[in-house]
Amino acid sequence: GNDSPPTTHDLVESISHVVSLLTQVATKYDEVCILLTSPGGSVTEYGLAAAQIMRLKSAGIPVTVLVDKVAASGGYMMASVADKIVAAPFALLGSVGVIAGLPNFHKI
Repeated sequence: GNDSPPTTHDLVESISHVVSLLTQVATKYDEVCILLTSPGGSVTEYGLAAAQIMRLKSAGIPVTVLVDKVAASGGYMMASVADKIVAAPFALLGSVGVIAGLPNFHKI
């Protein structure tokens, strides 16, 4: 068997399948609660995960993100698209910014 941990891509794909199922079975009385713990990571993957939360919201399903420990950087970006964020008193939420490298071709 494969004992390696799932990649972020695998997790986002899994979230997509779960969201598809939820949008089919949820009633007007349902709400999705997501327990999120993330120190951050790739903007691309977290953007894709945030898009899945937006799919739930577009289907009329309220979304609440619960943060017990940390939701930083990409994790915070993902949480910020929810309808509500509920955080523990000492949870760390926020973003330290995004660093992007751009080539400088000035005076080449």
